[in-house]
Amino acid sequence: MKLVSTQQMRDAEDATINIYGISSLSLMEKAGTALANFIIEKFHPGRGAISILVGKGNNGGDGLVAARLLIEKGYEVFVFLTSQTAELSPDARVNWERLAPLTPTFFRIGSDAELKAHYLTFARSTCIVDALLGTGLKSEVKGLLKEIISFINTLKIPVISADIPSGLCADTGMPLGVAINARWTITFGLPKIGLFSGKSLEYTQSVEVADIGIPKEVIDKIETKTHLIEPELFKDYFAKRPLTSHKGLFGHVLIIAGSQGKIGAGWLASMGALRSGCGLVTYALPDHSFLKFDLRYPEVMAVSIPDKGRGHLHPDGIATALELARERSVAAIGPAIGTHEDTKVFVTEFVKRASVPIVIDADAINLLAENCSVLSHRTQATVITPHPKEMARLMKTDAVKKEEERLPSALKFAVLYKVYVVFKGYRTIVATPAGEAYINPTGNPAMATAGMGDALTGMIAGFIAQGMPVDKSAIAAVYCHGLAGDMAAKEYGDRGIVASDVIKCFPEAMSQIIHKDA
Repeated sequence: MKLVSTQQMRDAEDATINIYGISSLSLMEKAGTALANFIIEKFHPGRGAISILVGKGNNGGDGLVAARLLIEKGYEVFVFLTSQTAELSPDARVNWERLAPLTPTFFRIGSDAELKAHYLTFARSTCIVDALLGTGLKSEVKGLLKEIISFINTLKIPVISADIPSGLCADTGMPLGVAINARWTITFGLPKIGLFSGKSLEYTQSVEVADIGIPKEVIDKIETKTHLIEPELFKDYFAKRPLTSHKGLFGHVLIIAGSQGKIGAGWLASMGALRSGCGLVTYALPDHSFLKFDLRYPEVMAVSIPDKGRGHLHPDGIATALELARERSVAAIGPAIGTHEDTKVFVTEFVKRASVPIVIDADAINLLAENCSVLSHRTQATVITPHPKEMARLMKTDAVKKEEERLPSALKFAVLYKVYVVFKGYRTIVATPAGEAYINPTGNPAMATAGMGDALTGMIAGFIAQGMPVDKSAIAAVYCHGLAGDMAAKEYGDRGIVASDVIKCFPEAMSQIIHKDA
């Protein structure tokens, strides 16, 4: 799904009005209707009052439409105006005049004292509708509006925001001073970039997109390079397999990982690849750390790489690793390999010379940070999977750890070094060498534990091995990985799950995608 900027959404609305003859009042009516319908679905009329905060712009007009429709459905509605009615935008003023004959209960908030005087009125509410500021906000929220937002955030009452939580920048996802903490956001037409970037997670627990009548032709013409990941982007690659299938048809993944005393990460990556549906996995690890076959993972073939008895990857093993890679569909390198100088030489040479697509993770990222130019000279596709600290090392600045810098830094690195960047974290970002960005909506805080990245690396490699394009492989993997994490959290709770729990859910996650809407 396309994610749009404020200007792109404004242009789409202008085209709808000027080319297709759909009035701005009609768009507002549909937006307010979507808002009212959501409230009707969530809250019964007898549960309590609906308080609607109305700003003077068109966002306030959306709230006024919802107020009228809810009153007509028998809801008790309190309308809080934050301006004089004469100051309302033209369309909002029309909807005030449509609402007035229903004699709504309304209050004017013109000062902090008047706001606080209505504490008990708000306390009677089953929910609060935020229709204060909308997507056009560019400057810091100040004065009375700041006081209102701060006050609402202190109440233990669920908030529904119209289009975007007031105070949140629709282009960056950063709060402009303060922003509403919304339980739900009903965004109109198309989702805005700011709802899925920056610090939006602190203000948007749930986002739903409402159709307000923007013609498909208008949406199709919007040129955006930022997208929300949806299964429709990749589900066709999960087609039913023919009855004559055999393991040789679904690719062979090489996992180069591990060091003495640290072989678990490689096993997790290997199982991540197998659970993605690939046919075969070979786990290659340094000879001295390859002490015995691990019976917990009988499906994984394990081989050793010469290491001169060091227990870590060594230049003596490069020829062996390159030969192993030539016979496989894809290679993944990095989990738990350490950062010894020998290993650095090994990784640099392997990345430079390997003739297959590579997924680079963990320690391999850190070892390449001083020589990223190696990535630019590869002839096969390259995926890197940094978390924020690793991205900071690659970009040589801690600024990329800031939430507002995640998206631009991922895009900058992907384009500069011609690689696919999977910038991990909640709402993982996939950036492509063509400057496209895909933001993932799945996943949860329970996944903040060791080994999750190893499992993701394996899944990306597994999809590439099965013949999926590299960009689709990365997009599909981060979505399925997050979805599997959501399934594991539902099963085990919001803490205490481990990477192997999530890996076990990979097949169910893929099955859910395959059978969705079937």
